[in-house]
Amino acid sequence: MVKKNFLTGRTFQTKVDNTLSDIADLSSGIVQGSGIGPVMFLMYINELITMLANVGVKVKAFADDVKVYIKIVNDVDCNHFHFSFY
Repeated sequence: MVKKNFLTGRTFQTKVDNTLSDIADLSSGIVQGSGIGPVMFLMYINELITMLANVGVKVKAFADDVKVYIKIVNDVDCNHFHFSFY
């Protein structure tokens, strides 16, 4: 069984018509269309949702859509979330 590492040592190339671009190193992300891409996205987004929930941010997520809800009632809330309404 051959195991392939999808996170390091990757390159990509773009094809337009019959012309290929130069090969470039891929420093982040997952190759589009890979089987592991959706799993890696869910791992990332689930951790983000947990982190936001821990600081009082409500998060609603479905597939690749995320909405965040924050109740701001005073300057302390603004400072907590680093918002500025000036």
